Amino acid sequence: MENNTNQERLKVVSPTVRELDLEISPEAVKKEYEKVLRDYVARVKLPGFRKGYAPRDMVQRMFEAEIKEAVLDNLIPDNLRQELENLKVVPVNVPTVKSVDFSLDGGVRYQVSFEVWPEFELPADYLEKKVEKEKVQLDEAEVEAVLNRLRENAAEYLPVSERGVQAGDYVVIEIQGKDAATKKFMPVEKVVVLAGHADNEPQLNEVLPGLKPGDEKNFTVKYPPDYRQKKFAGKEIEYRLKVLEIKEKKLPELNDEFAKLVDDVENLEALKEKIRQDLVKHREEEARDKAINQYLEKLATEINLVIPESMVKEEAQAIIGRQFREEELKKIPNELWPGLLEQARKQAEANLKNHILLRKIAAREGLQVTAEEFEQELKKVSESRNIPLDQLQAALARDGRDEDWKINLLLRKTVDFLSGRVIIE
Repeated sequence: MENNTNQERLKVVSPTVRELDLEISPEAVKKEYEKVLRDYVARVKLPGFRKGYAPRDMVQRMFEAEIKEAVLDNLIPDNLRQELENLKVVPVNVPTVKSVDFSLDGGVRYQVSFEVWPEFELPADYLEKKVEKEKVQLDEAEVEAVLNRLRENAAEYLPVSERGVQAGDYVVIEIQGKDAATKKFMPVEKVVVLAGHADNEPQLNEVLPGLKPGDEKNFTVKYPPDYRQKKFAGKEIEYRLKVLEIKEKKLPELNDEFAKLVDDVENLEALKEKIRQDLVKHREEEARDKAINQYLEKLATEINLVIPESMVKEEAQAIIGRQFREEELKKIPNELWPGLLEQARKQAEANLKNHILLRKIAAREGLQVTAEEFEQELKKVSESRNIPLDQLQAALARDGRDEDWKINLLLRKTVDFLSGRVIIE
């Protein structure tokens, strides 16, 4: 068999898809076939023969398909890996075997298909394509909204005994349900509910107001057949509740003392000014990122940048995994999935295009992350997360994440580089 491993075997199907025609010599196939056959003869047990003493030709006939499959499984991965190394080709997904021609006398011929990152060049004038950054505006109501969130976070919940439950109270209740049809009691539960909250059962919100600690009340809920909790769906449940404790939310006053409590400032006006500065800084960063994304999107369109389909799918799944917890994913209706997947796919494609464009720009401009820059980055992270620097370094080394962190730092450095050259203020 002709031993041809040159570039002619590699077919360019599309900017990201390659096909490769490969061969394995008859000598290598026969050698592996004999090895697998001997293994089968040694370990199979056929009727009328002791284990390991079945006739070779009988074993060969009975297990012909399995032996052939084992030979291919043993030979193809190593052969493919070697050929890809020789061609200096790095697939981004697991290559798919499209066809196999197997013969002891003729050897093995097979074809694989796989994806690669696209090869492209940046336009010579790519830094001359400017983008405008949106003007940052701040409404004073946004400062007040942050102050209100800080008040909510600093709220106290004080026990109440002189009055009954009011909307907005946190109420500790003991509750037990009984199936109206079977008369079977459910376990007694102790739960905390927010009186009047929209997520409560309407019947619960109806009976809670006015109840005092120690008071009991009964109510009934008829659940629809399609109720989200299957154990209640279509059932009528009779509930008995007892109020154990009422806690009233008390918000602190917006004054200088409150300001000193939540931040290292002299007074309330200083806290408001710090909030304004933080909001403006955040908006400026958002506006810059939006402008850079617009610039990269136009650049990707100009060079007709295509992303490997397997990488888009993988990134889309990662996006969904970051957006939703596993239990939340199970509750998403089937009719919403197509839109969710399409949105994740678009974001995935944009993320990957930005990533490889920024890597290309970094290489073009000779941008690198120095050892000193990486150490400074780790120091900042260790301080912000209150983790000793040596522990953070050890964790990254143990998990093999050093390179990922360096790449992320390089991408941020490249964004800073672009910001000073392509953004019009």
